Order: sequence, then structure tokens, then C-alpha cells
Amino acid sequence: MSSHSSWLTRKLRYFLQYRLTPVGQMAVFLMFLSASGVITVEIPIYQIFCGIVALFGVVEFCGTLFRPRLHLTVTFPPRITTGETAVGLIAIENRGYFPAYDLMVGCFLLPAHLKHVNAHEMIPALRRGERAMLPVKIQADRRGEYGIPHMWVHSTFPLNFMRVGNTPVPISKLIVVPAFQRLEQFEIPISHRYQHGGMLLESRSGNAAEYVGNREYIPGEPTKRLDFRAWARVGKPVVREYQEEFCSRVAIVLDTQRHSRWRTQESRQEFEAALSLTAAIVDSLESQGTVIELFAAGPDLFFFQSEDTQADPLESVLEILAGLEPIRFNPFDQVTPAITENLESTSVVICLFTNWDPSREALTDQILRSGCSLRVLLIRERPPTHPFPDEKTHMVLSPSQILRGDVCIL
Repeated sequence: MSSHSSWLTRKLRYFLQYRLTPVGQMAVFLMFLSASGVITVEIPIYQIFCGIVALFGVVEFCGTLFRPRLHLTVTFPPRITTGETAVGLIAIENRGYFPAYDLMVGCFLLPAHLKHVNAHEMIPALRRGERAMLPVKIQADRRGEYGIPHMWVHSTFPLNFMRVGNTPVPISKLIVVPAFQRLEQFEIPISHRYQHGGMLLESRSGNAAEYVGNREYIPGEPTKRLDFRAWARVGKPVVREYQEEFCSRVAIVLDTQRHSRWRTQESRQEFEAALSLTAAIVDSLESQGTVIELFAAGPDLFFFQSEDTQADPLESVLEILAGLEPIRFNPFDQVTPAITENLESTSVVICLFTNWDPSREALTDQILRSGCSLRVLLIRERPPTHPFPDEKTHMVLSPSQILRGDVCIL
């Protein structure tokens, strides 16, 4: 009995939510109101009931006869930024014998925070073998990874009572990354730590060795460094001397703990501001030619291979940030050893915290003991659990100012 009820429930939902348009739903409502007229033909209202039933019969017959047979080619962006609208194009080809009328795209049971903004756009008619383009626009007002399971191209011909045909649109997922304001200036502490593999990193960022002067030639050196003009002046072999510059390797530590069960809105704002600022920092570091080696988001560690010249840290970090959610436990008690073990070749660590307590202070102390330079950003409106150090490398930022885009210099 339960399986039968479940099947019946699914059919009713399919009929009411998909098959019937708003006009069709109103017609069904009027049909039920006039159903009392079937008791006797002496009440004229039964004519309304019969007329609506006849209309549905005509709609079903014509819809079955002109049921569209379509082939779709879809172009849709896999990722957008919060607040933007994903604009895709659907190339529709009519492969049926009859023309297809009133073709529309329907997005049903969309996840929360997604909205189909051009649901009423349609192709009035598409003859046999013809092709046409139909745009689909989905607006996202919150970051996240969203599945789009029910998007179909259908026809509402005739009378816009019922939807006919359900050619699926092959869009399975949409990633919405956090919005951020680009930083005009971001200073990181200078580190003179040796960077293993620096030559490869320099070739990746496009920087060259810096010319510092000339010196006497030593037998066995490459001849391409000979400075013939200086040799002619001094009368002996002279070579150009260069100082190799190495890229700074940076680790980013992001706090994802929710620090209050009651002030959920305030905690959420701090968390979202931390994500937005993280994206802005990664964008600024990438423009400076700095290499991100480690990204710690709460209890999870993400390593970026510097040798992979095709990797884009900003793209990778944005995809990670899109799917992050706050956690209730303190991750630093267990993640601190894992972070400090992987800082041998790291020069600078940037920590974005939403609170300050002994566990976070212990992490920063271990980072400094490992020989790395440190920059700490506290994103919080409320006073932290413990007093925050008043140092040049430590800064307190307002979540509301970050989300408004007022923070441009760090």
C-alpha cells in the first residue's frame, strides 16, 4: 500500500508541478469548483465543467500529435560569481515530422538561492529540420555547488494549458564562487628563506635574473655570459654577474569554525567575509608572481604542485571556497601538527582567523619557530576570546567592510 501511495504521489506531483502551466492549474481549479454541476443537468454550471474537460481533451490530443522531437546542443558556464547570472545558450533542432510550437525552457525544483530569470522566453515556431537558439539565465545569490537535476525543453502548444515533451537539458551542476573585491595593495612579510626549485618557479612567473655587475672570467664558466664590451675596455675576459631571484612560497590558513550557536547571522557574516578576503588575497598573490604551496581550510589541507605550470591556484582555491561550510569544532588542535610539518620550503604563512584563542596562538608560535614569516588577519566585529596582539603583522578587519568591498589595502 505504501509503494502504491508513493507512486501515486509522484504522479500527482509530476502532473501538478510539471504538466500543468499556471493557466492549466487555474483551469483545473475552476473544473473542480464546477464539478457540483454534474449531479443534474438542470444546473447550468455543468456546462462549464464539460467545457473545461473538452478543452483538456483537445489540448491532450493536439499535444500528443505535435509532441516535439528535439536535439539539443548546450553551452553553459560551469562557474559564476555570487550575484551574477549564468547565461547559457541552447541550440534546438527540430527532428520531428511536424513543426514544434511554443518551445520553452523549464527549470523545475531548482535549489534554494537559484532563480530562473527568463522562464517566459520562447521560440514561437520551429519547422522541421530548422535550428534556433534559446537562452537560459540562472541567477545565484549565494555561493555553493548546486545540482540542476530537472531542466527540460518543452512545448505549451496549444492554449498554454499543459507542457508537452520533456527533452532534458544536460546541465548537471553549477558552481557559484564567492565574490571579492580586488586588493590595490597587499604586503606580505619579506623572507630570505631558500626556495628549493626556485629556477623553475621563476620560469613559470616570467621573472628573470637581475644584473648586478661584472667580474673577471673564471675558466669553465659558460661563454654566453662574456661581456665583450667590458673585455675590450679592460683588456681581459669579463663576464656579467647575475643575482638569481626566487619566488616566495606562501601558505594560507583559513579559519572555518563557527564560534557562536546563537549569533548565527553574525557568525555567518564573519565566515563569508573570511572566504571573500581569502579569494582577494589569492588573486593578489597570483598577480605578484607568488606561489601558493599550501591551503588549509579548517581541518582540510590542499597542496598545490608548483611544478605543474598548467595549474591555476586562484581557480583551484575558488572552487574549494565555493563548497566550504562552517564547522562547529575547533580544527586547530588536530591540524596544527600537519601544517607545521609542511613548512620546510614555505617562506610566508597568511592566517585568516575569525577568533583568537590559545590554539590559534599556538599555531602562530609554531609557524614562527619553523622559520616562516607570518601575517595574521582577524575578521571579527565582536571582541575575541583572548586579547589580540597589537603587532604590525596582526590586523583586525570588519566583516561588513569586507563584504561591502571597502577593504582594498592590507
